[in-house]
Amino acid sequence: MDPVVLLLAFLIFASTFLFFLAIAKPKQREDVEERLKRLTQPEERPSFRPRDPAAEGKANPDALADLNTKLDSAFKPFVEERFTEGESNDLAKLLQTAGRYAMTPLQVRVWQVKCAVLMPLGAVVFAIALFGYNTAMAALMALIAGIGGYWYPVLVLRQEGDRRRNAILKQLPTVLDLLTVCVEAGLSLQASLQKVVEKTRPSPLREEIDQVLREIQLGRPRGDALKEMARRVGLKEINSVVMSMIQTEAMGTSVAKSLRVQSEIARDNRIQRAQEQAMQAPVKLSFPLVFFIFPVVFIVIFGPVALELFTNWSAP
Repeated sequence: MDPVVLLLAFLIFASTFLFFLAIAKPKQREDVEERLKRLTQPEERPSFRPRDPAAEGKANPDALADLNTKLDSAFKPFVEERFTEGESNDLAKLLQTAGRYAMTPLQVRVWQVKCAVLMPLGAVVFAIALFGYNTAMAALMALIAGIGGYWYPVLVLRQEGDRRRNAILKQLPTVLDLLTVCVEAGLSLQASLQKVVEKTRPSPLREEIDQVLREIQLGRPRGDALKEMARRVGLKEINSVVMSMIQTEAMGTSVAKSLRVQSEIARDNRIQRAQEQAMQAPVKLSFPLVFFIFPVVFIVIFGPVALELFTNWSAP
């Protein structure tokens, strides 16, 4: 097949896939905050400015958002009729692990249905451009794209959850050290948590502590707020720290000593995880070494020798 036709078909499929992905992705928290900010700001009076032909040629950024809203409203009744409580609970846990508290399980299921419907359209276009009007290949690629599109949002949320858990584990020893210093300086546990939110950089762990402080300000008991944070994060290290803080406060023992012990345990666990990842590196490198690096090295080393031998044998 002509490489130009293959490249053109790939570009058509990539552009179609990115377009469908842009309109199928649900709105993020930043989009909602930006809209609320625009609503709270005073309305500006229109100013008379000369017409800019270059600006008129640009696409309206709200067009994709409006199309996404229309697709949501179109798929939502279909999804609601077939959405069970068990599926809702599973997606809710997945959203909590990924830190997407502004989204609902119904929105995730609508996102799945949109991807499962729109991605096969791009696959059919790619199949027609690549293989012509071949019904079997178009149906096969549409089926694969539909299955992949349905599970794509779940994979995205799982990857976000894994990255978020790793970031929390990475920052946990530093946060515990700061809490220990604040408690030893004479601050209460709640005031120490507030200092952690004020002094640390934006991170998933800081967001969780800030959520705990907000729940406490709304009247929720501190122990319940901390337990809820441990349940949302889903890490045994966080659960251990929370249980230690609650038991220490209930028994009246030193909170600073408990936090210092938990900080040392968290730092030791982080070192052990780093050592485990270092031990796994040779195993992960074996596949590219065997199939990609070693063949090239053998060609570079033995290629000239083989060419010289073949030349000598073929010479009269």
